[in-house]
Amino acid sequence: MFDATYDPPVTQWTGPSDVPFAEVRAADSFFMPGLLASMLDEIDYGLVVLDCAATILFANHLARQELARAHWVQQTGHRFEACDETGALKVDRAMRDVARAQRSLISLDDDGESLALSFVPLTCAVTAAAPETGGQGALVAFSKRAACESLTLRMFGEMHGLSSAENELLPAISSGLSVETIALQQHVAVSTVRSQVYSIRAKTRSESLRTLMARLITLPPIRPALKTVAV
Repeated sequence: MFDATYDPPVTQWTGPSDVPFAEVRAADSFFMPGLLASMLDEIDYGLVVLDCAATILFANHLARQELARAHWVQQTGHRFEACDETGALKVDRAMRDVARAQRSLISLDDDGESLALSFVPLTCAVTAAAPETGGQGALVAFSKRAACESLTLRMFGEMHGLSSAENELLPAISSGLSVETIALQQHVAVSTVRSQVYSIRAKTRSESLRTLMARLITLPPIRPALKTVAV
C-alpha cells in the first residue's frame, strides 16, 4: 500500500537560478508523498495507482469516495475490482493492456449510467512506490461526475459579478443544456432564461453560449476544503 511515511532522497534543482527553491525532494524526479497526495486530492478526477496485481498503491479523495460507494468499482482487501462480472472482465482486459505498455479506455455501465476509466501504464512511478512489483502498474483515472465543480462555478460567478439567479444557471450551462431545457428545469419562461444568459455573456465577455460553456468546462478545479470519506 501507499506509504505516506516514505522519505525520498533530496535531488539538487538544476533549473534556472532564479527559481525560489534550491532543491526538491524526489524519487523518480518528483515523488513527495505527503504534498503529492494533498495535491492529487484537489484534482476533480478520481485517480488510483495500481501495481501489476491490481493492488491499490494510492487513491485520491474522489477515487476513495467512488470505491466506498461500491457501485461500479470497489476495494476488496487491497485490490481494485469492478462490482460485477462484466466490469471485472473489462478491468482484467485493461490490466493486460497495461502489461503490454498499452493505454486503454473502458466504460462500466448500469441502469443508463456509466463510469469511464482510463488505464495508463506507469512503470517508473510504480517502481519508486513499490519496488517489489517489478515496476509494472497503472494509473486509473475516473470520469468526472459533473462538468465542473460547484465551488469553481460560484467563484467564476463572483469574479464576474453575476447575480444569484445568474449563478444558478452556470451548472446547467456547463452541462450543455439548451435554454429551453434550462427554462423547463427552472420552471420559468424561456424569455427569462434568454435574458439571464445574455446578461451572463455580457458580464463574462463571451461571444456565444457555446463559448461560455467552453470557458466553464475548462476552468481549473477548486474543490471544497472539507473532505471526509470512510474506506
